[in-house]
This record gives sequence, C-alpha cells and structure tokens, in this order.
Amino acid sequence: MSNKPFHVLIVGAGPAGLATALALTKNTPATPSATSSPLRITVVELRDGVQTLGGAVNLTPLALRYLDWLGVGEKLRPQASTVSAIEIVGHRTGQLLGRMWPGVDAVRVQRRVLVEAMRDAIYEVAQTDDQRIEILYGTKIREIKEFGKVNEQDGGMQVAFINNTTGEDGCTLEADIVVGCDGIHSQIRNAVIEPTRQKTYSGRCNSYGYADLRKSNISPERLQEWIRADGGPLVTDTSLIFKGSESLLITYYEPSHQQLYLAFVNSMEEKTDMREGWAAHGADKAGIKKQIKETFEGGKLPCLSEIIDLCHEWFFFPVYMLPLEGTWYKGRAIVIGDAAHAMPPQGESTGIAIEDGVLLARVLSRRTTKTIDSIFADFETLRRPDIREFYKETMSRWNAKAPGGWLGNIAMDWFTWGFLKLMGLRKDYFGRDVRNRELPE
Repeated sequence: MSNKPFHVLIVGAGPAGLATALALTKNTPATPSATSSPLRITVVELRDGVQTLGGAVNLTPLALRYLDWLGVGEKLRPQASTVSAIEIVGHRTGQLLGRMWPGVDAVRVQRRVLVEAMRDAIYEVAQTDDQRIEILYGTKIREIKEFGKVNEQDGGMQVAFINNTTGEDGCTLEADIVVGCDGIHSQIRNAVIEPTRQKTYSGRCNSYGYADLRKSNISPERLQEWIRADGGPLVTDTSLIFKGSESLLITYYEPSHQQLYLAFVNSMEEKTDMREGWAAHGADKAGIKKQIKETFEGGKLPCLSEIIDLCHEWFFFPVYMLPLEGTWYKGRAIVIGDAAHAMPPQGESTGIAIEDGVLLARVLSRRTTKTIDSIFADFETLRRPDIREFYKETMSRWNAKAPGGWLGNIAMDWFTWGFLKLMGLRKDYFGRDVRNRELPE
C-alpha cells in the first residue's frame, strides 16, 4: 500500500472544523497497516483569524466530555463561568419556575474563547505529533474539482485558493476528502454537494449584548438588589426570563462574574447585509434595546430595565435554517455542523457541532479498510437519527405560540413548569457518547 498521506481538507475553523481536526489525531486507523497511511490535516478559514463576533455559548456535560478528551477542556475551563443550573424565572410572577440541568458539569463561555482554546490545542499537536496538521487563515476557495474515481487511490479533490484580503492567487491543494464545516452559508454544500438545498430566513434575529459591571460602577450592594420576587438572586449563574413565548437570557460567562451576557430572539425583516450578522451597518441598536425593554416591562422584576440598560453595544445575528434531511455528502466531499443541518438555537448547538466532528473522525478511523463512499454512508447512518430528534425538539419549541393576554402568560408558566419536571425525569439526557457507537459492518 502507498505511503502517501491521507489528506483531509477541512473548510471552516469554527467548533465543528477544529473538533474534526483534533479528533482525527486521536483516531488512528484500527488496523495493523495504519503506518502505511499517515494523516495530513489542513484547516482553511476564510477570516484572517478567530472571529470576534459570536455570543457566549452554553457547553453541556456532553460537549465538555468531548472537549476534555480533545485536550481543550483544561485550557477552556479557567476562562469560563460554571453553570450550576439554568434557572427559569417567570416574568409575570417574578418567581423561580424551576431549574434545568441542575448539578451537571456545564459552563458558559464566549465563543471566541472556545475557538481560541481549540486552535491552541491544534498548535500543540502540530508541535509534538508526527501527524501533519495546520490552519491557514484568510484563505478563500476559488475553485474546487474532483479528479479520478471516488473509491480509488489515485483520485482526490483539487482546491485552488485566493487570499481573502488581497484577492491574489494562493496555494492549490490536493486532498483525499474535503469536509465542509463552513456554516449555514456553506460554499461546499452550495458548490459541490447540493446547490438546490437553500437556507431560509426564520423571520427572527438573535440580539445579544455584554455588560461589564466593573465599568458600569455597579456596587455590590446594588447587585444584591437584583432579586426575584421570591427573594432569590435573579442571576446565580444563568437565568432565562419567560414572558409568554418570549424569553430573555441573562448569564455570567467568565469566572469573576463581573461581566453579563444578555440574549433575546426577536422578529425582524430580512436585510441585504444580514449574511454574517452585524454590529453596525445601519442596524437600529437603540430601537432593538427599546423593544427588549418594552417587551419585559411590568411584571415583578423591576431590576430588568436597569440590567438591559447596562448593555450599550448590541450585536445581531439572523437565524437561518436548512430544511430537514437533504444530502450531506457527494463524491469525496461531506458537510457537517450547520453546513449540513442548521436549526434554530436550542442550548446545545455548539455541542452538536463538536459531536459531529468527533463522530466523523471515528468513522474515518477505518479509512484503510473501507471506501470513502461507505465511510460517509456510515457517518450518515449513525448521525441521521440524532439530528432528526434534535430538529423535532428544537422546532417544537421554536414554533410554540403562547395564547395572548394574561391568561396566556399563566398558561405558559404552567407549561414551563411541566416541561422542567419532564426534563428532570430524563436522567440519561447527556448519556450518549458517539465515541462508543458501534460502527456499521
């Protein structure tokens, strides 16, 4: 067998792409002939570096289990805020309705910090491991084409790049497979796999902002006045304020608990510059802030208005989705994460993307004994049931409409309480682990 390295080209240096790269270094082929097929991993990223936009993400026990295994957890945890539970608070009563996922190993951290920790873990592997792995930033695909046959050794993908800043021609790489981890607007999905599967705008936008309590001169005594109607602190770690079908997330995201992150999903017409989200470009930040304050005025939480006022800089990301199912692979190219199955935010989105990468690396461990086509089919066989279940649960919550008026708010309080009780019965909610999945024959 040839000693030519098996080259995996990963498009996108976000959580899905970096998890795939790291997991591949952990999953050597499970055959004695593994030494005849060394790995080469190249991650290409459109942006010049780690993206600064992006909110504070929730990392559940499942996501942290994978991150610890990938060598990222030890870098990440000291920079994150521990989440002892997500406390659900009713806006109408100002009281605690329940606690979701109490006592589990979970953290909240800025997405940027997570990606930097994953990137640094890759740099460490590159310095100490015999496997070749690198990240190329500021690199845009100019042309991609497949040559040879998909399941033959002399086939592959040829990808030509340009410098995303200057527009000048860059390198041309040949890879055995291309993994598209390039998000909802995926170039790999649109150009190679399924151009007809188009994203749709949900009609809603995720608005989020940060508040630095130190810069705002909030005294410890004033913080103690941020309480619920039942006397408990409004924000212990993470709180979700419910008013009918509307909700406002308020959470700490770093260990000192001196900085807050607020997020609110609101209706908004689609704009021409919404592709990447924006912080300016004519976005009516004052108007969005006013809308959030008006939505959550009244009730039994008078401190909410003050907390919202602390956020002076707001960011906006449109929520796009892909229709369920669709094609995930074609020839030597495959998409994972949002590029394959983007859905509305549901509290575990980042963990699902990381899990995709871990599972793909697992099935690729048999690359010396199985064809590329069958490896991709194995991934789909193992992953489709999970994604269908995630999509079903996410869309049922996303599309839920509360009855109007005070009676509707009471009904939603009771519904939320019942939902939390039901979640509490699911003791194995974070029990799955794709590293232990039995692989298809």
